Amino acid sequence: MQSKKGMEIGSIYEINPAWAEAGETENEQRLSLAGTAKYGKKFCRYTASGREAIALALRSLEQHRPALPKRCLLPAYMCDTVFFPFEHAGWELHFYHISRELRAGEEELRRKIEQVRPGLLFVHPYYGVDTWKPMRPLLLKWREQGICIMEDVTQSYYLEEAGKEADYVVCSLRKWYPVPDGGFAASDESFPDVELENPESYAEARLEILIKKWEYLNDERSVGEKQDKKSEFLKRNRELEEELDRYDGVRGLSGKSLRILQRTDEERAAGSRKDNYRYLYERLCGKTQFWPVLKPEEAGGNGAEGRTECGTAPLYFAVYAREREELQRFLQVHDIYAPVLWPAGAENENILSEEEKYIYRHMLALPMDQRYGPEEMQYMAETMEEYERQRTEGAADGRNFTDGAEPVVGIRADANETVAMGHMMRCITIAEQLKRKGFRVVFFTADEYARGLLEQAGMDWVCLHSEWNRMETEIPQLREAVKREGCRKLLVDSYQADAEYFDGLRDLCKLVYMDDCFEGVYPVDLLVNYNAYHVRFPYEETYRGKTRLLLGTSYVPLREEFQRQEGGAADGKSGRPHILLSSGGGDMYHALAGVLAEAVKDAELQQVVFDTVVGNFSGDAEELERLAGRHPGIRLHRNVKHMAELMESCSAAVSAAGTMLFELSAMGIPSVFFVSADNQQYDREFFAVEERMLFAGDIRTQRQECLERICSGLKRILKDADLQQRMREALHKVTDGRGAERIAEAVLEL
Repeated sequence: MQSKKGMEIGSIYEINPAWAEAGETENEQRLSLAGTAKYGKKFCRYTASGREAIALALRSLEQHRPALPKRCLLPAYMCDTVFFPFEHAGWELHFYHISRELRAGEEELRRKIEQVRPGLLFVHPYYGVDTWKPMRPLLLKWREQGICIMEDVTQSYYLEEAGKEADYVVCSLRKWYPVPDGGFAASDESFPDVELENPESYAEARLEILIKKWEYLNDERSVGEKQDKKSEFLKRNRELEEELDRYDGVRGLSGKSLRILQRTDEERAAGSRKDNYRYLYERLCGKTQFWPVLKPEEAGGNGAEGRTECGTAPLYFAVYAREREELQRFLQVHDIYAPVLWPAGAENENILSEEEKYIYRHMLALPMDQRYGPEEMQYMAETMEEYERQRTEGAADGRNFTDGAEPVVGIRADANETVAMGHMMRCITIAEQLKRKGFRVVFFTADEYARGLLEQAGMDWVCLHSEWNRMETEIPQLREAVKREGCRKLLVDSYQADAEYFDGLRDLCKLVYMDDCFEGVYPVDLLVNYNAYHVRFPYEETYRGKTRLLLGTSYVPLREEFQRQEGGAADGKSGRPHILLSSGGGDMYHALAGVLAEAVKDAELQQVVFDTVVGNFSGDAEELERLAGRHPGIRLHRNVKHMAELMESCSAAVSAAGTMLFELSAMGIPSVFFVSADNQQYDREFFAVEERMLFAGDIRTQRQECLERICSGLKRILKDADLQQRMREALHKVTDGRGAERIAEAVLEL
């Protein structure tokens, strides 16, 4: 079953650049949306986002009710970004529970209010239905008792019954319309009479993404040919969402969104959503593998001849699915992108009831907004029905639901306080090349340590909830996950894997292993050892005719930014020399703090700027902050997105052995390196030969001597221009930076 040409349903909004062209600038006060007016509030203020609308409402509340206790009672089923403005404003958060029917329990809520005595009760009608209808009289009663009521209508913007009992109504408009930014707060209490921060730069960046989405959809080339464009704007969108998560101010509505909203036909948009909901409900009722969350009477009841009458226009059509990830993947294969609302966040995952855990694990949100009409809804219904047919005919016993999709590669790797970050980083680099070649990539991890890193890289990810150092125990759940995701090939990057581990998987898919140490012989289809020291081991004799081998530095998996081979040469630089300092993601042996503490005692190195890369798992963050606070020559860098650019600004580097040495080689950076793990010992034999780099020792066993050699080595490099040039020339011969591409090509050929 294939989607029609150009039909892609869901994901972020798109906007025609002609529609987004600037018109006459209008004052915010002239914007009046029927959707916001129906709440009957005296004041309405437009903001850049829903969470900023909450932040503005909290400022208003503090102005009008300064004595109100800063304790808020919120639903446990909620997007964790809602918590951010409360946390920024210093509120204490407490939670009440929601049933599978998306309703709060009156008895439990009364008890919570008595226990917590909140100043604010936060309510949320879900998916366009007034799930608070039975308890709205109680909201009025609690208001009379002095509890402020804030109602978030982000999922139920068109719901007529919402907001009447609330002191404040908040909403994210950018969820409803193709605008780069937008939210509002409405109340009978005025908002602080201050000019909100300027939103235009953020809006400009997001508008560019919406336009690129439109250009992608209207590009006549094949999906494969234009995939890079899609990956680019989705990645940029994630970056802007992360920027929004970190932002703690309040911006007004941008002029760009203002003009778009002024021209928006809200009545038509609401009508389209109602029609789409009604059509899907009639087609999708009565299924066994998924079912609508809302019952007919909740959606407006049944009209003549059993026709479903939908009196509301929801944000999404919500369904529960027996196997949600499987259904979501099946839809994605058919160009339907149904989000999960919401992944359980760290802020609330420990307080969920069993009912709420069910919601988080089984709910999927089908897109049905005003962009789409009968043709798209018919296609989506047919796709859902096809999934139902396959599932009920026994597809769960091994059938691959991703037949007809792009090939899927799984990657099994970990990064935590013990496992070096380099394993995950090189796998992400290979994954990016695989995606460029048309693969879908899914990472499997033992735990959630690498979650942020993988999400930041835009990678699909499954947590096995296993023990990273007892991989043999995870084989059953990994097998299930590999089958569920449709993986045809699996790359494993872990020293914990052994031959029996691969034997437990080899009947499922082709196997690839990243082998650094030759500590065993593995029944795999492809083996990679890109280290120069691979010649120490009898790979060819051992694997001849059994396994394809990728050996040597031409397979070093470096990110594309390192393919330029442009050295951050010391020559030609003016001002204070910059030194790059790195010790991996965990820095288990506290190398960064040790090097800096030693360097600041040296008169020559006090004239140097140390660009210090602090890993995600570093335990020395506070110590490094103290050092940087006392010494202006120490600059700390976290979550570095463009390492090659940082390297180019440096005259020399200090690094632990590992993949970073190859990155420095590709950039031609004269360096001092040290060993901090057993598998790095062989790097000494290669990089120290003919002074490609200067070797300082093993920081685990010779800490003080190692630190002193690092400092003396740096001073030698900085003083000796001839040494710098020799090192740059030798390093450029090590790798051209295209190893990840070569590995991806080999995986493609399996």
